[in-house]
Amino acid sequence: MGGNEEPDWWNRTRYRVYAPVYDLVAKPLERGRERALDALDPEPGDRILLVGCGTGADLAYLPDGVEVAAIDVTPAMVRRTEERAAELGIDVDARVADARSLPFADDAFDAVVLHLVLAVVPEPRRVVAEVARVLAPGGQVSVFDKFLSADADPSLPRRALNPVARVLFSDLNRRLEPLLDGAGLDVETRTSVLGGLYTVAIVRPTDER
Repeated sequence: MGGNEEPDWWNRTRYRVYAPVYDLVAKPLERGRERALDALDPEPGDRILLVGCGTGADLAYLPDGVEVAAIDVTPAMVRRTEERAAELGIDVDARVADARSLPFADDAFDAVVLHLVLAVVPEPRRVVAEVARVLAPGGQVSVFDKFLSADADPSLPRRALNPVARVLFSDLNRRLEPLLDGAGLDVETRTSVLGGLYTVAIVRPTDER
């Protein structure tokens, strides 16, 4: 774990605390989440993994007929995903698990959803490597998060806010492309959303772009 990343216990603790109010706080981000899944465009029969599923907010934007698994490191979040799945009538295999060691076989999923995850988790490169492992040939990854563009330096306000933001909810200064290096994944499409503060990207295996 790098020196600027939050320890595992704090990550679990803060999201256990946030679970009851997470949907309310994250409501302004729903349009970005919807755009990200529109770009993914999953088809009936696809096997989809939600990594860092939170309260299961992505479920409402998935089409009928997909097979869904979901993991989160926080039991309270997994319970809320299960509750939301029941409300929506969706069968979801929801588990408490660490995204750095996914409890699934190689090539198990046609699509992986990484929404508001990579700017939060410790050791994001390990998470990306695990996503690449479980992604089937021809698969794709939906990414939605607050990344800096590849060639941009963080603004002074962003640098000033980041120490507090990193402790409370997220690193504001991560870039997507370096996290993919060495994992055999590349960005296929990338769009700025929500006033340019967030990124929607589709990521595919390098040799299938």
